[in-house]
Amino acid sequence: MKEYSIHRNFITLHECDILYNRVLETEERIKSDFPYEAYYEDGKSFFSDSNALGGRASHYNWLDDPIVDNILQPALRNLFPSGLNVRCWANSYKKNDSLGIHSHYTPDPTKPNTENWACSILYCGGPTTGTWFNFQVSKGVFENVCIENNRGDLILFNSDVPHWVEAHQQNGIRVSFAIDVCDSYSEDRPGQLRKIK
Repeated sequence: MKEYSIHRNFITLHECDILYNRVLETEERIKSDFPYEAYYEDGKSFFSDSNALGGRASHYNWLDDPIVDNILQPALRNLFPSGLNVRCWANSYKKNDSLGIHSHYTPDPTKPNTENWACSILYCGGPTTGTWFNFQVSKGVFENVCIENNRGDLILFNSDVPHWVEAHQQNGIRVSFAIDVCDSYSEDRPGQLRKIK
């Protein structure tokens, strides 16, 4: 009952460097131009940083950046059919930053138009100790698994899988992209999604 796959060399190391630098050079502008939206679980924000770059996920899609789009669109086309919807945001982790346990979307089986999401994490660079997931390893049995982050690899997983990043203890900045893909979506997500083309 494997709930994930790893797509090696989703982008090249050179493309990782471009994306890494692009995130760092535009981070402050994105934070200034778009509002921070904290996501909460049991009254606690997922982000340890109250001004986290990832807190703009509902307001800015990184595919609107032509440099990011030129790299990610061809890679996405190699993995997914054209026409699917993408929500894409960047995360940067500085000393002591962390991301609490969360999932991106849990389908509601009682609703006829339930969205179908695939989630992925693309690691671009900086020090890392991996990303943690709570996978179902057999029916009703769950296990915490740490997957090593390798530059250019894409970890693809089900949208309802809880995952998190432990406190970043290194001095360098860790940069990754979260990329959610869906075939249809509810109307309460205006402006968030872009098409694979």
